[in-house]
Amino acid sequence: MTGKMYDGLVQVSENGHLAASLASEMPIPNADLTTWTVPLRAGVTFSDGSVFDAEDVVAAYTAVRDPDYGSPLAADYEMVRSVSAPDPSTVVFELSYPYAGLPARLTLGIPATEAIGRSVTDSPLVTTPVGTGPYRVAKWRRGASMTLAARDDWWGGSPTVTTIHLVFVPDENSRAQRVRSGEVDGAQLSPLVAAALDGSAPGLHAVTNPSADFRAISLPSTLPFFTDPSVRVALNLGTDRKAMIDGILRGHGVAVSTPFTPAQGAAYEPTAAFAYDPDAAAALLDKAGWVVGQDGIRSKDGIEFGFELMYFANDGLRRDVAQAFASDMSKLGVTVRLEGVDRPHAVAGMRNKAFVLGGGDMPYDPDAQAYRVLHSSFAAYDRNDAYSNPSMFADAEVDRLLDTARREPDTQIRDALYRRLQERLLSNPPMVTVLALKHTYIAWDLDRWDGLLSVVEPHEHGVAWGPWWNVQVWTVR
Repeated sequence: MTGKMYDGLVQVSENGHLAASLASEMPIPNADLTTWTVPLRAGVTFSDGSVFDAEDVVAAYTAVRDPDYGSPLAADYEMVRSVSAPDPSTVVFELSYPYAGLPARLTLGIPATEAIGRSVTDSPLVTTPVGTGPYRVAKWRRGASMTLAARDDWWGGSPTVTTIHLVFVPDENSRAQRVRSGEVDGAQLSPLVAAALDGSAPGLHAVTNPSADFRAISLPSTLPFFTDPSVRVALNLGTDRKAMIDGILRGHGVAVSTPFTPAQGAAYEPTAAFAYDPDAAAALLDKAGWVVGQDGIRSKDGIEFGFELMYFANDGLRRDVAQAFASDMSKLGVTVRLEGVDRPHAVAGMRNKAFVLGGGDMPYDPDAQAYRVLHSSFAAYDRNDAYSNPSMFADAEVDRLLDTARREPDTQIRDALYRRLQERLLSNPPMVTVLALKHTYIAWDLDRWDGLLSVVEPHEHGVAWGPWWNVQVWTVR
């Protein structure tokens, strides 16, 4: 929901394309992609009435890169050497190496300089957002609800939708009931629940947006089973992705075998996919020495092939994926013990336990989609960054392709490098990537409005996305 209160230099627009926002035009690179110049939009003010200029941008990107500030996004900007403001309407990013994906990194919301604070935890922004976005916080009951009021002085024009009431309801059944009763206008729901409500009353309809939000099973290299690439290939071949999409998602998703999804456009290689072939999977496990015993369980050198698989206990989709994967593995003679956990327990256990991972936080450039998940520079387990490369995977060829692609200025060559990378991952998969979601929502009376557009969504979603992602530009039909 921060996107309603903050604007970035760049914004996500229709169908996942990037467009200028606080920038007056898209960032301008030099020939070797090491210097990016961003001209700024004039006449922009913050929600506290102060004037936006280049120094606010410099302050934001200085803070996010400062280790003492403690931002979890710091690693995303390690290529940035400096950010400067040669004048109030221009920002210049100097990079340590050529980086083609910088525009996608410039979607970071820009707060007023004086509100940034000394660290993430003590920043005034935690309690009092001050941004340039179309809405301001009018009322906030922490953990319960928030009311946003439209800004008449927003640079994009005064929104027609003047008030947005948000209610925080973690339980999906409760969300569905509130929508059904008309207590709320809409909610994010799983495909199964959204389908049940779709058309159940006049004006109540499901909405689906594409996403790069993938689910995968991490295979930590600390466990003896997963050091052999052929075993990881076998587990991929033994996973019935189509059954998961048809059964769990009711068709609202696509099978993927790597962290790349159709949202990556020409960088996506659709043929880089594992077929469902349990016979081939069993043969690979046999060849690797993991043979089936009299009890139906595979073992090797006295070690039984069995491991724990964690999923967030309050996430029904991850639970269902975990159960389906465990069922597929049991047919191969592999025991998967499921553990529903909270986030702290997941982070603490990821070094030695598999985990149902959700990814695709920044899908608007292929580097942002894949680098932290696959590059060996993130292979060392870090409790403060446990979701990056959770399999602790290292492959020199994968590193080379990732590093070369992020520096390549030619779009076609860059896309080809990413397609080659996906082919490489078929022979040395870091995890079992199973599907990419289509996010589903249910809403009342959307036909009253003009301006609704489709958008490619990231992993994090909810009512800040869905049909409401651009509510600030809706008009009454």
